[in-house]
Amino acid sequence: MSLRDLHLEKSYDSDSDDILTEFFIPALSESIRYERLAGFFSSTTLAIAARGIIGLIQNGGTINLICGAKLQREDVEAILEAQDNVIGVITRNATLELENIQDLENEFVENHVKALAWMMANGLLEIKIAVVRDEKNRPLDYQQAITKGIFHQKVGILRDDKGNILSFSGSDNETASGWIENIEEFKVFCSWEDSQREYLITDINRFQKFWFGSSERTDIFDIPDAVRNKFLEIAPHDIKELDITKTYLKSRKHTVRLFKHQIEAMNKWISNGNHCIFEMATGTGKTYAAIQCLKWALSKQRPVVAIITCPFSHLISQWQESIKNLNVDVPTVLAFGGAKGWRDILADRLLDVRNGMIKALIILTTHDTHYRPDFQDLVFKVDSKFFLIADEVHGLGSEMRKLGLNPGYDYRLGLSATPSRWFDPEGTALLLEFFGIKSEQDFFTFSLRDAINTVNPETGQTFLAPYVYRPYFSDLTDEEISEYIDKSSKIAQSYYGAQNEEEKGRFYELLCFQRQQIIQNAVRKYNVFETILDDIHDLKHCLVYCSPQQIKRVQEVLNNRGIVQHKFTQEESAAPGKKLHGKSERDTILQLFAEGTYQALVAMKCLDEGVDIPQAKTAIILSSTGNPREYVQRRGRLLRRFPGKEFSTIYDVIVFPSLEFFRRLKGPLAEFEKKLVASELKRYEEFSSTANNFIECLKILRDIEAKLEL
Repeated sequence: MSLRDLHLEKSYDSDSDDILTEFFIPALSESIRYERLAGFFSSTTLAIAARGIIGLIQNGGTINLICGAKLQREDVEAILEAQDNVIGVITRNATLELENIQDLENEFVENHVKALAWMMANGLLEIKIAVVRDEKNRPLDYQQAITKGIFHQKVGILRDDKGNILSFSGSDNETASGWIENIEEFKVFCSWEDSQREYLITDINRFQKFWFGSSERTDIFDIPDAVRNKFLEIAPHDIKELDITKTYLKSRKHTVRLFKHQIEAMNKWISNGNHCIFEMATGTGKTYAAIQCLKWALSKQRPVVAIITCPFSHLISQWQESIKNLNVDVPTVLAFGGAKGWRDILADRLLDVRNGMIKALIILTTHDTHYRPDFQDLVFKVDSKFFLIADEVHGLGSEMRKLGLNPGYDYRLGLSATPSRWFDPEGTALLLEFFGIKSEQDFFTFSLRDAINTVNPETGQTFLAPYVYRPYFSDLTDEEISEYIDKSSKIAQSYYGAQNEEEKGRFYELLCFQRQQIIQNAVRKYNVFETILDDIHDLKHCLVYCSPQQIKRVQEVLNNRGIVQHKFTQEESAAPGKKLHGKSERDTILQLFAEGTYQALVAMKCLDEGVDIPQAKTAIILSSTGNPREYVQRRGRLLRRFPGKEFSTIYDVIVFPSLEFFRRLKGPLAEFEKKLVASELKRYEEFSSTANNFIECLKILRDIEAKLEL
């Protein structure tokens, strides 16, 4: 066969084509020479330029590769001040790139760079480095060179042993951190097609102009000896040591099937003018439904800049994986406090959008970055359609975060199992208006009851696992009762003497807070905790929710019983680290919990929203704020399906004041306490209503109400 015998398209777009298997692998398998003008010299650029080269290697083929020098601003300053020279800077930067490939934890990049190293060691690869200069003959740094657009043009030329030639050229995305997730487009021109020959010659001339150093204001350097030696160091003795084919198989796209309720959610968003809130139970596919809406928008409109904002940075990796699973091949930028250099990276990619180099961009950020002026000002300078996807949308209604509700968003989608904000009707109303919710009918709702009772057609099981609810009761000590009465009496009197509803609301919140602090940390809870642990015969995959004041004591109790545990709080870092092989401390903790190394996680609020740990099958709730969102989210953590998990169990420690306590209360405080206890019972009733043992639970509830004369 030859290049001429291949069935080639006139153009390829990774949004709809599998470019690796449809173009690179077959074309390079018929080639004996490959000339490539790539992006800036980096391990990722080298790896992408080497896609599909196994066939070329088997043919004894050769590669000529040109990469731009990735000079930093300080590099250029050192060169201009004669403190360094261009060759020295190229050598240092390129050597560092090659030294770090094993630290990237990216098999695709490592294997392909080593394949190129093997070719160089065997005389089959030649690399040249290009340095761009300005009108005054000064070298341009990386950012300036990007602005000039010189290395945004991808050019490749393939030749077979029968004299056939083809070229491909298009926009360059090879400075991105990943390869399979990015949109890539190029056109193909063949020597055997008369109508295409002129374009082919243009691509050949463009490459040769750089290769032979005749491009204006571009200096071409042979690869420095030190860099060549570094290639030789990492080169395998035998190319067969690299199982690149296996890497290709891992990268193959796979299809995720959307369920009826997810499709209905997308259709609701479309019919509501591309504005909506998905009020869906935790674990029922809000994320995939949202990404499907994004795919719809991308198919209708380009360019599109999509901003996905999450309450916590450790949820961003879950969004990345979901985007990959649904085959959304769009350049992605992580933009939040823990992402190193995100502002410069984001500015570069937005420039690509502005210059038409890429047609879509996804920005993954956090609620605490999203509203800030430096983020908003940077993003909204681009002429584009903007799409906001707000995970746990209720978090955007606070006084500061609502500044990020920019009217420039054309498409808007909020996600939450509990979109209403607790004690904040104004914030809730603002969010509903922004996301186009004028009435209950404008929501898309798939409740927890729906999820527990609706069968997943792929598994034959319900979407969420059933659960058993085990309430345990505790009361206050005499000292705690006295403290509560002392702190609360004056507030209760002020509440009933308030002049208006707003003032009443402030006193009610204050009283709830005072009561919460005492009940959350009631000392008799530890005795109940020990009783629960006695009742659990084989504790594993357990989440223990407690207050900050309880964490140390809870960990001591677990340690004394030989239960391997770890805390999961705001103190554990969400930033990737080299010591953890590119993972964050939080991701590592969750992985060890999933594997069963940690039997329990001791958490405060970090496990309330969004974290996907389907292995969790037991929860012990020692502390709760009374916020409905909190207990709904916590219950949702337990109900995700996982092989071997038939049901989950929730142990709930509830502090109910004794009848004696009520007798000690006088006047407004007694009435107020009954009101608060009734509110607490709503949590109990909510947990009970969808539990497998709801009849048993409701009987206990009625007994409590009768006993306390509620």
